[in-house]
Amino acid sequence: MTGTGSKVGLVVWFSAIVLMVFVFPSTGLSKQKKAKKIQDQATMVLPSNTLTHSDSIRYQYFLFEAERQQNLEHYAAVFDLLEHCRQVNPNGAEAWFMQSIYYNILGKDSLSLVCLRKAVSLNPSNQHYLERLAQMYVENRDYDQAKGVYEDLVDRDHSRTDVLNTLVKLYQNDNEYDKMLWVIERMEALEGVSEELTLAKLQVYERKDDMKSAYKALKSLSDEYPNDLNYKVMMGNWLMKKNRKKEAYKIFSKALKEEPDNSYVLSSIYDYYREVGEDSLAHQMMGTILGNKKTETSLKVTMLRQVIQDNERDGGDSTKVIAVFDRVMEVNPQDADMAEMKAAYMTLKEFPTDSINAALNHVLDIAPDNAGARLQILQNLWPEKRWDEIIDFCKPAVQYNPDEMAFYYFMGLAYYQKDDKENALDAFRRGVGEITPQSNKDIVSDFYALMGDILHEKGLVEEAFAAYDSCLQWKDDNIGALNNYAYYLSLRSEDLHRAEQMSYKTIKAEPTNSTYLDTYAWILYMQERYEEAKVFIDQAVANDTDSVQGSVILDHAGDIYYKVGDREKALEYWQRALDAGPDGDDAVNEIRRKMEENAVLRKDE
Repeated sequence: MTGTGSKVGLVVWFSAIVLMVFVFPSTGLSKQKKAKKIQDQATMVLPSNTLTHSDSIRYQYFLFEAERQQNLEHYAAVFDLLEHCRQVNPNGAEAWFMQSIYYNILGKDSLSLVCLRKAVSLNPSNQHYLERLAQMYVENRDYDQAKGVYEDLVDRDHSRTDVLNTLVKLYQNDNEYDKMLWVIERMEALEGVSEELTLAKLQVYERKDDMKSAYKALKSLSDEYPNDLNYKVMMGNWLMKKNRKKEAYKIFSKALKEEPDNSYVLSSIYDYYREVGEDSLAHQMMGTILGNKKTETSLKVTMLRQVIQDNERDGGDSTKVIAVFDRVMEVNPQDADMAEMKAAYMTLKEFPTDSINAALNHVLDIAPDNAGARLQILQNLWPEKRWDEIIDFCKPAVQYNPDEMAFYYFMGLAYYQKDDKENALDAFRRGVGEITPQSNKDIVSDFYALMGDILHEKGLVEEAFAAYDSCLQWKDDNIGALNNYAYYLSLRSEDLHRAEQMSYKTIKAEPTNSTYLDTYAWILYMQERYEEAKVFIDQAVANDTDSVQGSVILDHAGDIYYKVGDREKALEYWQRALDAGPDGDDAVNEIRRKMEENAVLRKDE
């Protein structure tokens, strides 16, 4: 009991389960009053016993000492104290109950059940004990025993609707339909007739194949609420399922006269027409539903899905579907859901990008804070490299959705593509300010990685490294950041062991990436592991398949070959690096210097 695993388990239990003896809500009571409250909750009605006064005091002492030890999280001591309680008073229900919980946590279910049954036998009036016993029976799939205990609980307290709900499920598990009905009727007596309970009874009657009683249940609900048209329509829909279509249609027709705009009635009549094969009437009814200003958006969405499905079956003429969307939106021009659904359909059918963007912009005209529509437009604009348009689009986006990091991301990237590093860095910093624990780790990681790249270009090396550290905290396998961070560390000959570990992850992830192979080779070079470096720089050169190979990789190859003693090969690589066009005069001059020194050395030799 003193091991770490036991302590963790018991901590969880003490924090999650309401203990009738030791755990109680803070009420501001004195210690003596708290003790009295605990005793009342635990015992309810104490069983008679022959304890001496002295043993009774000892028993209570051990109980309260167990409480104190529990508060100190000395759980092994609590268990030992409970053993003392049982020895002093074998009829102490509280100690038996507490030990059952301990055994349950330890996975000793059989012992737990023995103790719990003993506690219940000693104090059968304690409903807390009974509930725990019933729960344990359910956990053990002993449903017959569980039903008996829950029935006992109902007998003791007729108002326990939670217990009644559990009983319904237990009876349902064994297809005890009559008992299910008995429980539902008792719940109706407590809560009154309701749609939920009536439908539950209806389901039971149908399982019993008692359609007459099912009909009566629905009719009673309709009679109970004569002014609620929905219950009448519900009756009609039930009759439709039972193939009593004429009776259903009479109900629908009468309901339609009462409320011509009731979408529930209209959709039921639409279903009726489809069921009896009256396709033209069904089509007319669909038009009525979609053209009705009062029709709920959810029903319109259902109808439009049916339109799309029928259209696809008949050949998929998307212009007809778009015409239906347009008619619907004429009736409710400010319905953003319809506008968004139209744009989604156009995307699905691969309409031209400009047409899709126009539809999405219409969504934004209605609901300017619709982040999804804005993001889709940005994704459509990005492949076309319309950087200025993307930036202009992102500026109002961050006003309407300041906590949506993707807008700062697109804005920063667009500025970065325009080589506007200051504004790119500003956008990324603003985006970082919106990070929460729930933020997308990939986006956050990329934010910091790009910030690191920009900060390093600006010469702010320490800030750049801090940004890379933040990047890797969010996503430790951000390959691009790992490569850049490792390479920049190697240029400073700083923390080369860590740089090697980071770089190795990149070549494991992408073993043919010439840039990553070059970085790893260069870090080995900086560690004076020249022969190993040669192996990887050869792979870097071999995998650099661009028409014009990278000057940096060729330059590094020259340096590495020079160190392994192959000066002719080194000179060849340096010349190829010059031919590839180094970035800047300083790089050109450095390569020439190395070539001249090599030539001088060779002449001296």
